[in-house]
Amino acid sequence: MIKIWILAIRPRTLIASASPVLIGTAIGWHEGSFSLPIFLFTLLTALGIQISTNLVNDYFDYAKGADSKTRVGEIRVMQAGLVSKRVMQRAIFSSFTITAFLGSYLIWQGGVIIAALVAISLLLALVYTAGPFPLAYLGAAELFIFPFFGPIAVAGTAFLQTGQLHFFYLVAGIAPGLLSCALVIINNLRDREEDQKVGKKTLAVRLGPIFGMWEFAIAVLVATLVPLFCMPFAPRIWWASVTLVLAVRLIYKLIKTERTRLDQLMPQVALLLFLYTLLFCIGVM
Repeated sequence: MIKIWILAIRPRTLIASASPVLIGTAIGWHEGSFSLPIFLFTLLTALGIQISTNLVNDYFDYAKGADSKTRVGEIRVMQAGLVSKRVMQRAIFSSFTITAFLGSYLIWQGGVIIAALVAISLLLALVYTAGPFPLAYLGAAELFIFPFFGPIAVAGTAFLQTGQLHFFYLVAGIAPGLLSCALVIINNLRDREEDQKVGKKTLAVRLGPIFGMWEFAIAVLVATLVPLFCMPFAPRIWWASVTLVLAVRLIYKLIKTERTRLDQLMPQVALLLFLYTLLFCIGVM
């Protein structure tokens, strides 16, 4: 059963929620302000939001037919019949409840601004694939992913550590937001044909695979160049731009890889995000 739930939470994608927390905390450290409890609760809350999103996605994509037997890529637990609807509903409720509880500590520390961010994040975790106007089915996924896994997440984390808001915090969040979008773009390119059949109108469905490849290329290239604009804050931040080499390699692989094998690129994009985060944090600290 543990293996099933590990599969359901999609651990290989969780770097997307951890990255902005690590970057925002590193910025706080650079500013001479660091709280271990705040860091831990911020990280756990961020992971909880993404896990909740993944569970809701697993449930509603199966219910709406997007995750069928012909689906390409990693197994989804509802699709594979590993978890019943009732059990998944309970898991979703539990995940949201635990995340809200963890977030309450951040609200106590950060006040109204953080309360709004936690509430909106939990709401978006639900409406990403649920409700009458699910973001993922309207081609609006990136509009949610970029700010809430990027500038807003980094700035919110840094604010919790320092008690201050700074334009640099938002700039520093551009890269993790774009690289998190890159994960979604690969996913959407891989599932394009199945999504089209069930009316899931991702940008890859609406605008085609060529657009998706350009979208991916721009996302990863711009992300790896962001540190060059952050150097006035901390000169060694440029180290993170070394990941440009890996970004170019991923673009080449995307062009050469068949749609049914795109799932092989997901761990590599996650690795790019991990290495970028590691080098950025080392550089800023």
